[in-house]
Amino acid sequence: MAQTLYLTEMGRITVSLAVGLLIGLEREWAHKDVGLRTFALACLTGTLAWMIRPDLVIVSFLAMVVAVVFLNWRSLVKDRSLEMTTSIALLATHLLGILIGQGSFLLATAIGITMTFLLAWKAEMTRFATALSLEELRSVVLFGLLSFVIYPLLPPGYVDRWRLINLRAAWLAVIVISAIGFVNYILLRLYGMRGVQYTGFLGGLVNSTATVAEVGRRLDVEKEGLSRTLLDTMLLSNAAMLLRNGAILAAFYPRGLLHGWLAVGLMMVVTFLLVFARRGTDRVEPSNGVSLEFPFSLRQALGFGFLFLVISGGINLAERWIGTAGLYGIAFLGGLVSSASTSAALAILAAQGRATEMTAGVSVVLTSMASLIFHIPVARVASRSGRFAWQLAGRSFVILSAGLLGLMVERLWFRSLAGLP
Repeated sequence: MAQTLYLTEMGRITVSLAVGLLIGLEREWAHKDVGLRTFALACLTGTLAWMIRPDLVIVSFLAMVVAVVFLNWRSLVKDRSLEMTTSIALLATHLLGILIGQGSFLLATAIGITMTFLLAWKAEMTRFATALSLEELRSVVLFGLLSFVIYPLLPPGYVDRWRLINLRAAWLAVIVISAIGFVNYILLRLYGMRGVQYTGFLGGLVNSTATVAEVGRRLDVEKEGLSRTLLDTMLLSNAAMLLRNGAILAAFYPRGLLHGWLAVGLMMVVTFLLVFARRGTDRVEPSNGVSLEFPFSLRQALGFGFLFLVISGGINLAERWIGTAGLYGIAFLGGLVSSASTSAALAILAAQGRATEMTAGVSVVLTSMASLIFHIPVARVASRSGRFAWQLAGRSFVILSAGLLGLMVERLWFRSLAGLP
């Protein structure tokens, strides 16, 4: 019993030191006066105060406040500046130590890693924030309002007698899809301009159809010899679309990932082989990266929600009247309109127990294939180049063939496991 207690206490002290050192490492790297040792001791002090007697945390926290006041006074006298970020981080680290003393190891560690992330990404976050337009800033606020205020007010379940309209499910799909686009839009703004191929991949995670259209449009304005680069950019955007739809499926129904993974994997492998097999040959970087609109606005949210309701209603009717074959057909047609909304509708249907794992996984693959096919005429119209569209069609045919092969092999494999002829 005593040995178990000793190991538990040593575990708390070890985690406390690790969290403090992690945060202090970033402050040390940033050349702050308060670094590794101070942050480790601040976290450890909080843990020890709670372990000795919970009432002591008040005394220890007040002592940390005094230390922070002295730190800022010294900085103010020295160079007339305040160490506000370091001060708040020091107080938060002390609170994390108290949390560890209470036994919340996982929560404290997760918060410590998040704090270090925020501190380490100062330059990128500042650059992104200062580059935001007023419209983008309002979109961020709107996203928070609709996610955390409006969504909880929506009625749960179906609101019609035919069980076709589920407002809360539709809005949740909007939030998930927009959140994925929002995160990748940030990455696009921070790192996208370093290369059009990487920009195309990140843009595909936001909106693959818009990315393909934007890339195709640039064929008329960029110099000769760019078609190879832009063609590869479109293929990478398609690969990103496959990953995004898989992420949407995982968000709503993770078990659906057990099916269709071979098809998606083969399509991804073939795509990267087509892109990188001749890397470095006849490629020209355009002068500017791919530019996309911010992935969230009230108009886009309502559009996503409306598309989801229409596609979801069609999938529900197909599942009732036609069965699995009809569901596959609706999934393919939905992919021509919005593969993201269709993937979300299919995943939610499977999560409700109205579609099997295999149906959900294969349907998301089919809707992704439909989107890949739809990108060919989009590129043709945007670029006004039939030759370029045929080049994209040829490579897309190879990718689609790999996907169909993966579906066939996977189906035969599961039939053999089930003992079916």
